[in-house]
Amino acid sequence: MKIIRHASAKWSGPVPTGTGTMTLGRDGMSIPFSLKSRTEDGMGTNPEELIGAALAGCFSMHLTSLIEDAGKPVGEIETSARVTLEQRDGGFAISEVHLTTRGSNQSMSNEEFIDLANEAKRTCPVSKLYSSATITVDSALA
Repeated sequence: MKIIRHASAKWSGPVPTGTGTMTLGRDGMSIPFSLKSRTEDGMGTNPEELIGAALAGCFSMHLTSLIEDAGKPVGEIETSARVTLEQRDGGFAISEVHLTTRGSNQSMSNEEFIDLANEAKRTCPVSKLYSSATITVDSALA
């Protein structure tokens, strides 16, 4: 099975003063972005926040699947991502993504949850895509 999803971006003007929009899905939501939203706390979002959201979403869903595969009832998983963009030789790079995930109403020990979270970090499709960055996870039952 092959599944194809769509996203697009449009940019206008020079980088320091220009603006852009990123669109999710064929007829999806358009989100504004700019240099200020990428390097400061300006309005809109930026590619790094979308990368973090993609990983947090994929990770949470994959962790839930691993819990189900372990024969455990699934409670709730909440995951946040902190993405680090830093300047290196040759330009900017995403060097790290740190996930914080908490499980609530889970029928397992904290150690079991941490083991499954570490497996999800290694095996979710978006983690595999982002393997050039260091991905860490702080996991615990709430």
